[in-house]
Amino acid sequence: MDYYVSKKCEAPGEGTMEKPFATIGEAVQIARPGDKIIIGGGLYREWVNPIMGGSCDAERITYINKQGESPIISGAELVENWEKISDGVWKATIPNDIFSDYNPFADPIFGDWYDDLGQTHHTGELYMDGQAMYEAATLETLMENSSDAMGEKVYRWFAVVSEKVTELWGRFMDRNPNEHRMEVNARAYCFFPKSEGINYITVSGLTMEKAATQWAPPTAFQPGAIGTHWSKGWIIENCVIRDSKCSGISVGKRHDVKDNIWSINPEKGGAQTYTEIVFTNIKNGWSKENVGSHIVRNNEIYNCGQAGIVGNMGGAFSKITGNHIHDINVRGEFSGAEIAGIKLHCAIDTMIDDNCIHNCYRGLWLDWQAQGARVSKNAFFANTVEDLFIEVCHGPCVIDNNLFLSKINLQNVSQGSAFVHNLFTGRLNMSSDTNRFTPYHLPHDTFVGGVMVIYGGDDKVANNIYIGNCSEETGFGNCIYNGYKDINSGSFMQTDDCPMKYVNNTLPVDIHDNVYFNGARKYENEKGAVEVPDCNVKFDVSEIDGEYYLTTNLFDYDLDKKVDLITTDILGKSFESEAVYENADKTALIVEEDYAGNLRNGSKTCAGPFAQPYDKVLLKKTYKRLMFTPRAKSIL
Repeated sequence: MDYYVSKKCEAPGEGTMEKPFATIGEAVQIARPGDKIIIGGGLYREWVNPIMGGSCDAERITYINKQGESPIISGAELVENWEKISDGVWKATIPNDIFSDYNPFADPIFGDWYDDLGQTHHTGELYMDGQAMYEAATLETLMENSSDAMGEKVYRWFAVVSEKVTELWGRFMDRNPNEHRMEVNARAYCFFPKSEGINYITVSGLTMEKAATQWAPPTAFQPGAIGTHWSKGWIIENCVIRDSKCSGISVGKRHDVKDNIWSINPEKGGAQTYTEIVFTNIKNGWSKENVGSHIVRNNEIYNCGQAGIVGNMGGAFSKITGNHIHDINVRGEFSGAEIAGIKLHCAIDTMIDDNCIHNCYRGLWLDWQAQGARVSKNAFFANTVEDLFIEVCHGPCVIDNNLFLSKINLQNVSQGSAFVHNLFTGRLNMSSDTNRFTPYHLPHDTFVGGVMVIYGGDDKVANNIYIGNCSEETGFGNCIYNGYKDINSGSFMQTDDCPMKYVNNTLPVDIHDNVYFNGARKYENEKGAVEVPDCNVKFDVSEIDGEYYLTTNLFDYDLDKKVDLITTDILGKSFESEAVYENADKTALIVEEDYAGNLRNGSKTCAGPFAQPYDKVLLKKTYKRLMFTPRAKSIL
């Protein structure tokens, strides 16, 4: 059954094309498996709270835009009737009824691993013409008009919340807020089921904006402007998610009685409380049969304070593909250990491919238990801290055919990862983590197979291209593995039953057939390495009319070297989990596609993410437009 929604009609409607519903919430009440909700253009100021999901993949409930129209679900409400208090300062008084049962201006951001940077921040936000202003620390500092504020930071707000009203004070400099569109975020979500287990929903072609989302650590309930809330089989596609206070899309954790317990009562450390939550949720039904297996594809996600996509456990067995994620935490109002374009815990058997992630605090962060995850054919550039952070994963995890183009490409605090056919143009960092015992799983399962510290090593590194900075500076290339034993030099033996006795040891590594330019250095025991002398490989990422392009002279250097096609047989299995490097469906892994999706022919190919030299490479996904073209204005 198809139901229609239109902002052009008044309630009550009938959901027909002739008499559509006026709100999406009306359609939610009657939608059943197999139904489609077709939403017309316009601004919908409501929280869409699905009460029923589909019964299976073939019988979904679908929420989709009407063809050619652009519906927007907003968490915000208009604020009018501003009163001038002094030069540059205005005040508006809002009845608290506008917030229903949740006033974000009375809700401080809080949670495990959150850093307020010395100032209380609230989930509330004030927007002028769609642009978020900055929260002042106190009303006094707002009134002072400090000369320390520069640029957009001069536009600040402060809220005074009482029982019946909320006073919003704003510094607007020489602007009159009554002449601008002023909004406050009034709802915690745009599209998010209140209940768990609302399975098999498709959301397509909608814009979601201005949600008052709370901080989303892995040890607490994880909200988002749109989220799956501990369900199975969602598809979120072709959407725009923007201006969420913390996170855009959540495929994350449910509510638990010990949410944020480390921050509330730090008798136990965060690593321990996190581990307890993993075991608790396994007992309570976290499995492939019940949770995860989502598809998040071809969305644009930007202007979020914490993460574009966030999730712990709830995103396992999922596919995140073709998304354009940018400008995450670029305002820097608050910080913490959960900030990235994509931040996932327990990304078991999750495919992350063909995404374009740039201008984020951190690009992709796989934290704890990324066992079976694959990171393939993504473009990373202009990220502040690094492109990829892999933390306390025991493997196997496959990273292939990516373009790492920021100043720092990798922070590797894991073991058992396979890095193959990538392009690395920045620094690499690596360390062990012997302070925490972290879980690993049975293959393709949520069931925990054991816990152990991260000794480091056990990585398989082959067929990559590394570009240095034409200096003696270390950190470019596989020289970061110097001091690690080669896989052929013998096994890692633990004759003592005390794991901490071996904290100064590392697992052997298998590194071969990589190519190095501009002074990037090979691993000291590497076989088949090519260090190209007297070269000056250049690369640049540019934006032209909203599209992103890569220019390089890399293909001017002819390389005759051929390398083996990477397969399950070559990679073998990871040490600690004893799990095979294979696809999520248990079939053999063959890294036969290059970055552009073209096949590598035969058992021999060339190193790097491209199967052959290209004059022009157009990436096929909706939001990625990286091509080899003439040089333009750089954004790096």
